[in-house]
Amino acid sequence: MTDLFEAEATTTTSLDLRRLQRQSRRAARRKWALVFVAVGLVLVAIGGSIAMSFLKGISSSDTDVAADYTDAGQGTVQVIIAPGDTGSTIATTLYEAGVVASREAYITVSNADPDSGGIQPGYYLLQREMKAVYALEALLDPNNRELRSITIPEGLTLDYYFQKIAEATGVTVDEVTATAEDTDALGLPAEAGGNLEGWLFPSTYQFDPGVTPVKALQAMITETITQLDAQGVAAADRERILTVASLVEMEAKLTEDRPMIAGVIYNRLALDMKLEFDSTVKYVAPGEGAFTSDDDRATDSPYNTYLYKGLPPGPIAGPGASSIAAAVTPSQHSFLFFVTVNLATGETAYAETFPEHQVNVQTLQQWVRDNQSTDG
Repeated sequence: MTDLFEAEATTTTSLDLRRLQRQSRRAARRKWALVFVAVGLVLVAIGGSIAMSFLKGISSSDTDVAADYTDAGQGTVQVIIAPGDTGSTIATTLYEAGVVASREAYITVSNADPDSGGIQPGYYLLQREMKAVYALEALLDPNNRELRSITIPEGLTLDYYFQKIAEATGVTVDEVTATAEDTDALGLPAEAGGNLEGWLFPSTYQFDPGVTPVKALQAMITETITQLDAQGVAAADRERILTVASLVEMEAKLTEDRPMIAGVIYNRLALDMKLEFDSTVKYVAPGEGAFTSDDDRATDSPYNTYLYKGLPPGPIAGPGASSIAAAVTPSQHSFLFFVTVNLATGETAYAETFPEHQVNVQTLQQWVRDNQSTDG
């Protein structure tokens, strides 16, 4: 009996042990299943994140476009392009001024256009909120560059220059005149003797906004020196050439007469004759009409070539390039006299002797009588 009870006890205990082992194994399997599920979820999340990043990378490279406006813009804004500015620098300038929506948009169109390298430094008037390609086109259009323009015709004196410079710079004529007195600061060559007359080259000049009278005058002097250098004029001869050229400028009506009149000047100087030019009298005794009176010609001034031999002390106006060329390379002839016989066409007659000249003068007088109402 004892054995029987012992066997039954043993059997019951074994069954319980096996049951506990099975439960333990099931619990372990459930635990690892949960672990595997958790790990799987983590892997799925990581994989999803990588996939999203990959897809975003594709989207960014293939579909994203730099911010850009869609039209030509509105309003007006001043943009300054400095010398040496690169495309990237210009992009920053435009973006900060509100012209383009992003630097990248401008850089993209700039890199695609080989002409973008030709943008000139200066002040430009653009619109706000412009499509980048329109902003680039605007910078390449010289009409959008904001400039202060000064145009000086040939044959005018300092008063005219000073008036035009005052208008362009926004100062008074008196201020320009005061500035012109410091010729050393302007870079006027020593051979000019401190006199600007004739040393301001007649031309059209364009300056950035804010230009000062000093800068304008310096540019005109520099251009005169450039013109003289182009003609091979030595520094020691500059004042004389400009003086002769100014006489030619004031006396000649037609281009072909400039070297001819220069030849007359040199011929008379070689013979120690007075030049007797009305233009020199007009310089010191301005008046209406083409002619001078006896009183005008009696004006006591070293510029009056009716009273004094040789060239006047300096130029009497701003000569242009063709007059400077004529003074450098005059026509070779024997004429000592000339007179414009038709004030409308500028036709000029030349003579070697005074009697011949008087005949030409009579031709002029007849023209004046015939056209007195228009001549004034």
